[in-house]
Amino acid sequence: MKTALIVGCGNMGSAIVSALLEKEIFPRESLLIVEKQENQHTLQLEGMGVRIFKTIEEVKETQELVILAIKPQDAVPVMERLKPKVNAQSLVISIMAGITLKAMEKVLTEPMLIRSMPNTPCAIHQGMTVFCGSPKVTASHKAIAQVILGGMGKAIEVEHEGMIDSATAISGSGPAYLFYLAEAMTEAAKAFGFSAGDATMLANQTLLGASLLLEQSEEGAEGLKKRVTSKGGTTEAALRTFDAKGIKQSLTEGFKAAKARSEELGRG
Repeated sequence: MKTALIVGCGNMGSAIVSALLEKEIFPRESLLIVEKQENQHTLQLEGMGVRIFKTIEEVKETQELVILAIKPQDAVPVMERLKPKVNAQSLVISIMAGITLKAMEKVLTEPMLIRSMPNTPCAIHQGMTVFCGSPKVTASHKAIAQVILGGMGKAIEVEHEGMIDSATAISGSGPAYLFYLAEAMTEAAKAFGFSAGDATMLANQTLLGASLLLEQSEEGAEGLKKRVTSKGGTTEAALRTFDAKGIKQSLTEGFKAAKARSEELGRG
């Protein structure tokens, strides 16, 4: 593909652009950015020689690859304006939350469509993205999507679009769960007498180190948990309290609530 058109250059759109450039998936002269509002991302990219447009209409050529990184409420009018710029050979990748393939197909009837759900760590290329394609999408175009979305961290394809809602509950909303835990650990550390700065460091570095260990270890979460939990020790005391309070059950109920809400949003 000669060019890539990215519509929307906010936090997530700019994360995709930076990944495309950093991983050398596309050279800067092959990127076309549409962003109506000038921001720090567009100013930086413009300084690098990336072409920036205010409107889709300014882009003259038919596009082989389009990435929609816009707010869900802007989906229909933006897709209407995009329609003349794509055809049956075009691939459109959406990262719009809650916009289903069916909703996209109502407007973009010709191109191959992929719906994806990234998460916020994509901003530092440590994200998790799940994607699903319409029946028209070829294996080679799915491979292109894998490279592009995987450039922001890791990406997996799911066979059924309903799995996007399941992924939303785990990876999409997942960073907030970790932040929630970090907040609780920080507040506890402050209550135990640590300064705000030291309490934050204790929580953040512990979670960072544990996450890296989990990523690198072959033991998995359960194995690592057992290794750090000594019989009659402090960790066991905490975990027993968590179990007695039904923490894991509460988390599971939260995951289910997030999944149900994602399904609800998808139905409009």
